[in-house]
Amino acid sequence: MTTMLAGLNEIYRAQEDLAQLKGEHEGLYEQLHHVVSLTRQLQIKYGYMGALLRDEDLPAYEPKFVRDSILSLYQHEVQNLKDHEEIQQVKDLMKRHRKVGDSKLFLLILGAKPELLQGSTIMK
Repeated sequence: MTTMLAGLNEIYRAQEDLAQLKGEHEGLYEQLHHVVSLTRQLQIKYGYMGALLRDEDLPAYEPKFVRDSILSLYQHEVQNLKDHEEIQQVKDLMKRHRKVGDSKLFLLILGAKPELLQGSTIMK
């Protein structure tokens, strides 16, 4: 199976779409930022968050070393985001930038520079 990597222009477009989301749906963006930040702080794979948001099967990403009580709290926070009335905006953005990938999208939300995300960096 061959995976296409996103080029720098695609990452810039994703960054622009995230800025637009922030400007037009500030509450949704803040809640998204909260969950992305929590994902990083708990050292949970970004793919797990993406799979939860898309209601996908989780075995490949499911955290193995996170206590059930912490994982339950995390899943509750993701569910709060999914329950947001404008969540489709986030899902559409993730789908539109599928080639960029969840990890890079979420790192952009945390302030990573597109130039540092370009290339064959492998992040889940």
